This record gives sequence, structure tokens and C-alpha cells, in this order.
Amino acid sequence: MKTIFTLALTLFTTLIFADTHIIVKQNGEKIEANYVTTKNNTVYYSLPGSSTVNEISAYAVDKVIEKATNDVILNNSKVEVSGKNGYKNVQFLANEQTAGLHQAVALKTVIHQPKGQSKADWIKQAELRLQKQAAEKGLPFLVITKQTDSKLEAIAYQY
Repeated sequence: MKTIFTLALTLFTTLIFADTHIIVKQNGEKIEANYVTTKNNTVYYSLPGSSTVNEISAYAVDKVIEKATNDVILNNSKVEVSGKNGYKNVQFLANEQTAGLHQAVALKTVIHQPKGQSKADWIKQAELRLQKQAAEKGLPFLVITKQTDSKLEAIAYQY
């Protein structure tokens, strides 16, 4: 009876910790893992043989594929930024959404305060200038790190 119980337990734990999915990152890297869920633009997964749940930004993930059936569970297209005109594709992220992305450069701009415009308009124009700076460098993601009345600073991220 002990032998049967031990064999059943071993088989059960092997199935639990088997890598059942392939996570393909936007840079082409593949991770064999157990996909858990996706929440708030974050993909949660565990590595084979580990019960620790890891996380990666959904922006850094191209696909999550189930190995047994080759079904695509999650499919994200890559954000393409082509020159200064591609500034509309540059996205602002929260710092928590950058796991798996690579930090590129720090960007800064001055907040101009013309009369007749609200503070929100000033900030929106400064954010637009940051987006254009990132687009010129081909960087698709920005995280605002510091905002004062006269300056806006951000860090650009890439795949």
C-alpha cells in the first residue's frame, strides 16, 4: 500500500511541476514554464520544479503557448515605433509593468507654462515631447520618474 501511495504521489507531483507552457518573449527568448494567469498587464508563471510564482510584463511577452495542444493562450503584438512620427505608439507604463523589459535611457523635458492654459495642458505637452524623444530613439515605453512644476523626467524601456 505504501508503494502504491508513494508512486501515486510521485506521479501527481511530477504532473504539477511539469512545464506545460512556453512563454515567448518579444526579443525571441523562450521560457518553459507553468502559466498561472494574467492580471493588470502582468503575466504570472512558475518555473518547473518550483512553486514560486514569477511575473513578467505582458508587454514583454509575445505569446504564451500550451505545449500539449500548441494553442496560443496569450498573443501580444510588438509595439513598433518608427522614427519621430511614431510617437503616438510610445506608451506610458507604471513602474510595476516593466518586469522583463530592458531599461534604455533617461529622458528629460521642461514644462512650459504659457498663460491661458491649465497645468494639465502643460503636463500633457511635456509628455508629448517625451514621447517624441523616445520615438526618435526607437523606444516604445516610458515610465515617468519625477515630475516638478518645471521639469518632467522619465526612463525609456525597450524589449
